Amino acid sequence: MGLNTDARPSRHGTTDEESRMFHQAEENLRQAKEALRLAQEAYDRLASRRPIRIPARKRKQIHNRKSLTDEERRARCREAERLATERRLELREQAQKRAFIYSFGADNSIVQPTDELVSLFQEAGSLDEFAKRLAITRRDALHALKAAGFDVVEDIAKAWECGKSLRALSQEHGPTPQTISKWIKSTGRVIKPRNSNQKYDRARMYELFNDGWTTNKIATTMKFSWATVQRCKANWWEAKNTQV
Repeated sequence: MGLNTDARPSRHGTTDEESRMFHQAEENLRQAKEALRLAQEAYDRLASRRPIRIPARKRKQIHNRKSLTDEERRARCREAERLATERRLELREQAQKRAFIYSFGADNSIVQPTDELVSLFQEAGSLDEFAKRLAITRRDALHALKAAGFDVVEDIAKAWECGKSLRALSQEHGPTPQTISKWIKSTGRVIKPRNSNQKYDRARMYELFNDGWTTNKIATTMKFSWATVQRCKANWWEAKNTQV
């Protein structure tokens, strides 16, 4: 009666059959890696030859720029310079407004040490509450905190940037929403008119739909929910059919 030599254990505790299977698996893995490398190289070669797809709107802009005459190009440059100059003047005016906020001196001198003022303001959590605790005016409170190295106007502007509304900041600190808005603008930040973001977002989505973007791609890129983009798509489709 013969013995099955394939089942004989090796010195490592495995049979010859298991060793052959292990070596075969290693060889298969090596071949798979080599095939993957070759496939990646082939893909890279094909991708380098593939023409870059330019959206229709971008192609139109490029075509318009190329078709401009020298005079039109110079006119555009002059217009760009004019807008840049207006922007510089606007920023300078905002800086002057901010300087105006602190231009008036304080009516009363604060006896309390300056290093305690910031802690007191943070504890109060409000400009008016801080002024009330020290029995001073709001203007004196601004100057006192400024002297202590804390810019309340900048702090309010940062809170607005983080999502707080003008009305919420007004209720928190005391000044009217219009005053809060002026303070924020004095720091160089731009406050858009009400609903301007919604109008811009809708117009931008219409452009992307015209360029062939899908609902999922727009929702991911613009960080909107799928339902919001889909509603906008329905309005876009209705407007498009109405124009036709």
